Amino acid sequence: MRKDVLIIGGGATGAGIVRDLALRGVECALLEMGDYCHGASGGNHGLLHSGGRYVVTDPPSAMECAKENAILRRTAPFCIEGTDGLFVSLPGDDPSFADPFLKGCKGSGVPAEELTAKEALSAEPGLSAEALRCIAVQDGSIDPFALVQANVDSAREAGAMVRNHCRVTDMVLEGGMVVRVKALDRRSGEILTIVPEIVINAAGAWAPQVAAMAGCEVAMGLDQGSMLVVDGRLCGHVVNRLRPPSDGDITVPNHTATVLGTTSRPAASPEDVAPSRNDMELLLRETSAMLPALRHCRVVRAYGGVRPLPGRGGRGASRTFSLITDERAGNLLSVVGGKLTTYRLMAERVSDQVCNALGARAGCRTRTEPLGPPADEAGGSVALARLRRKYGFKATTVSLADQRMLCSCEQVLRAEAQMVLAGPDALTLSDVMRRTRAGMGYCQGLDCALSLQELMMEAGGTEPLASLTEFLEERERGQALASGDQLRQEVLRRHVLQGVYGLGERE
Repeated sequence: MRKDVLIIGGGATGAGIVRDLALRGVECALLEMGDYCHGASGGNHGLLHSGGRYVVTDPPSAMECAKENAILRRTAPFCIEGTDGLFVSLPGDDPSFADPFLKGCKGSGVPAEELTAKEALSAEPGLSAEALRCIAVQDGSIDPFALVQANVDSAREAGAMVRNHCRVTDMVLEGGMVVRVKALDRRSGEILTIVPEIVINAAGAWAPQVAAMAGCEVAMGLDQGSMLVVDGRLCGHVVNRLRPPSDGDITVPNHTATVLGTTSRPAASPEDVAPSRNDMELLLRETSAMLPALRHCRVVRAYGGVRPLPGRGGRGASRTFSLITDERAGNLLSVVGGKLTTYRLMAERVSDQVCNALGARAGCRTRTEPLGPPADEAGGSVALARLRRKYGFKATTVSLADQRMLCSCEQVLRAEAQMVLAGPDALTLSDVMRRTRAGMGYCQGLDCALSLQELMMEAGGTEPLASLTEFLEERERGQALASGDQLRQEVLRRHVLQGVYGLGERE
């Protein structure tokens, strides 16, 4: 199978690249070893950055975020909540930081406005009464799974081949160029062979391993960050600590929950994502200083992700991105770093370089081409408006004639899961969860896992028992630090699924 371009990695960057190239008329394919958002694109807090976080410490990243924030609000509003954000200074914080912050916002093109304490508390009633200074910015929350799926769907419509659960296993080089790439398709067991003109390594934290298949090296630091999911929306805005980027200084309202983040430590591997008890205690302590109600919250889940950063990584590493070439494989281009917010810009820069090498003259269309309908598009029911926020243009393919509920925690209809299962991407129960949110609520799948397994059996083409076991194990990992009401919920969940149904039993 010949392709002009092969992209390896189906996170936001890879999905953005395959869409950009396909819209320019380039023959391209994307292969992802797991599901889309397998790595850092799914292991984050869903923050649409205004750029404010970086205006003092990393102005180039701040400028990139500010510009891309505005573009995404125009082109992908269906999966974005324009919550706006607040940067809050508390007793003990450096009182002199606010002035360079405001100056940095102005210099980086980040819209910002200082509020009085009264104005801040009026805008965010749950804010600490001890807040000293408060600056409003244009942060927001974004659904990374919906964003990436929309890019995949758009790329396919433009003629690209996109496959998840398809692991690259080997690269063959001749004359310092990658001439063949082999991959194993998990669905069929088929070995694919692709003959590309150019290979783009967008594998995130796995980029060094992909590059090594071509005898190349990618200098990268792996940085683990932990996050907590709190039941309910305990703030209306994204709330940030007004200080240099550090641990536990962001809260993001997202769908039915609030996400607390994040931490930073060196990661031993891309799979080194597990949060620690210390991470959980730190996140609750630091974020509750900004939002006191978090001291009494119910933590539904703890999870982590690994950031692929240039150089050695860490808090001091720039959040901008790099394009890396290596003469040992002249047609391999690796993209490293960046943010979810800047994925589209990364894709544009990569696509520009690729098209220049191919002699293709078509320009980038992703700055203006919509990924989905407006979030408040007129017409239709309240139910349809809710579906648009998750599925964009595909919302109208969900049958509203069947109002039976699959997941009561997240208000997911059976018809939503059926729509996803009828598509080409959902191989596992977790794949359906990422697209519908079934199983993401406080019961973590107790109410819907078996019903979803039943739907998968009806749809055929999957191994439902193995998929259910995989799903239960993944949900359990997120409950390793559970306490209080959530621990009691987890004990009940395990008793019902293991003790009553005999599922997920350990040897």
